[in-house]
Amino acid sequence: MTEARRFSAAQRAELEAWEDTALSPEAFEARVRAPWTEHEREDFDALVQWFRTRYPTAGERLRAIRNRMVQLRRRARPVDR
Repeated sequence: MTEARRFSAAQRAELEAWEDTALSPEAFEARVRAPWTEHEREDFDALVQWFRTRYPTAGERLRAIRNRMVQLRRRARPVDR
C-alpha cells in the first residue's frame, strides 16, 4: 500500500470546507457515476488485499465487520446526561 499523504493545515482546511459543502442531487449523481481514476482503483485494490490478508476466512471477515458495526453504533448513540 502507498504511504499516507500528509496535508498542510491550509490544505486540511480547504478539504474540510469542501467536505462540508452540500452537493446538489445532479452533482452527487455525476460524482457517483464518474469512472474511477487509476489511483482510486489502486487504493481500492490495496485495501481489499489488506483486508483479505488480515481476515483470510469468510468467518473472520464477517466477525470483523460485525465488531466494527458494534463500535460504530456505540459511537453514534447520544450521551445521556
